[in-house]
Amino acid sequence: MARWQIVVVAALALVGAYILLDGGRDGILGGDMAGSIPDPYYLELKAADVHNPDDVIRYSSSIKGYSADLSVFERAAFYEWYFKSHGFDVSFAYAEDFAGTGNDHLWLLVKNQKGEVIEVDPSFSAVGGRSMVPLDPVYTRYDREYMDIFEAMDGLGRDRLAWWKDETASNVRDENVLVTEKERAQRMAEA
Repeated sequence: MARWQIVVVAALALVGAYILLDGGRDGILGGDMAGSIPDPYYLELKAADVHNPDDVIRYSSSIKGYSADLSVFERAAFYEWYFKSHGFDVSFAYAEDFAGTGNDHLWLLVKNQKGEVIEVDPSFSAVGGRSMVPLDPVYTRYDREYMDIFEAMDGLGRDRLAWWKDETASNVRDENVLVTEKERAQRMAEA
């Protein structure tokens, strides 16, 4: 049997064992899809060039279609998970009264090695924005910064951020888990 076939068989065996042991009731990595946050939440996916602003745009664009049915807050959390799982230094920015509209809003702050911040608003069109990477100074004014999903859930509530309840978004996570497990099995086979 070829080495790659052994890796594939090992990866499938790991996933199959997990589903059997877990009963398949909670998705690929556990976490009650009806509400509980998946565990582990962040993954160690293929690292992006986190110091290249173009990668922020590229990664933003790559998951846009998977977030179409998410609310503004869920979408921000989905993008934060994806960015952080790819090695970006990302946090949430929250404004209680965004741009004087009377509505609250949540977007992302992506920091590079120099400490420069790129604002990313996955829901820019819902608030009248022109770009997912806005240049409007309103994005520099926020009431609270949350460093990760756990802080954001404490401050804003789990239900407002629970993108993992959405089947399409959850499938993206599950697919990335399978890729991660396959890569892990391949490394083990090579060792």
